[in-house]
Amino acid sequence: MALECVVNISEGRRQDLLDGFADRLRRHPGAHLLHQDRGWDANRTVFTLAGNSEGLVQALTTLASDCLEHLDMRSQSGIHPRIGALDVCPIVPLDPASEGEAHRTVAALADAFAELGIGGWFYAQSAVQPGFDLLANVRKGDYEGVSARANTFDFGQYQARFGAMALGVRPFLLAYNINVTGLDLEQVKQVAKNVRESSPGGLPGLRAIGWDTPEFGCMQVSCNIVDLNRCTPKQLFERITSEVALLGGQTMGSELIGLAPSHAFRDFASDAEAMNFLGLSSVVPFDPSDRILERVLQKHR
Repeated sequence: MALECVVNISEGRRQDLLDGFADRLRRHPGAHLLHQDRGWDANRTVFTLAGNSEGLVQALTTLASDCLEHLDMRSQSGIHPRIGALDVCPIVPLDPASEGEAHRTVAALADAFAELGIGGWFYAQSAVQPGFDLLANVRKGDYEGVSARANTFDFGQYQARFGAMALGVRPFLLAYNINVTGLDLEQVKQVAKNVRESSPGGLPGLRAIGWDTPEFGCMQVSCNIVDLNRCTPKQLFERITSEVALLGGQTMGSELIGLAPSHAFRDFASDAEAMNFLGLSSVVPFDPSDRILERVLQKHR
């Protein structure tokens, strides 16, 4: 398994539909469904797959076809930024030698998606338009703004039902949300602004937004750690705990989205220490054997 794909779709509420999507993903040789992470308030599901190029192209083409048939962005809503039904499709090399295969996979996927009559933009290491190395720039205007920008698609065609996607090669990224109580939404958004890399004194390699998650009975600072060599969950959790305390609130654990490489938790001596310090089971159960990437990959070898 040379490649990982952490594909995000804009549906997190219809469990029967999502189970059907997952079942069809499992039918493709050469692609292994490692994890499924569903968010009600975000109205979003993250499927983590690993495999070879041919297997991933087949599996993801099936998923895109399912999204085109069953999802309609014209009536979709949720707290997560989005531009389309199959919203983000990152291809991640599992080792440096696989980078060429990752780029070939992105090219093959663009052709396959175009044949389905859907399209979007290349992003991250595959970006061809200025600024599209940053996903936030690809998503400017959200789904509601896609129709006015569709003439700039890098591949495929625009369908209002589907919207657009961001497709590209990128390195490991950790999606990680920290739960906050005792503050209002504007304060949580301010905390997110304070800690993100783009702000003075922000943490390196960090993207962050604030949102309300009624499903969990709290607010969250929703984070993407895009460089785990410069920022770890422990460093982030400590910083946000401090920022929240200054405003009179408190953190109540955190939530990992998808899988994490073991390197992310190098600040801790054991799984138990990481789970206790970060409160990783505070809103959904956390089992390291099912959430640490290397351990999950080993089960599928």
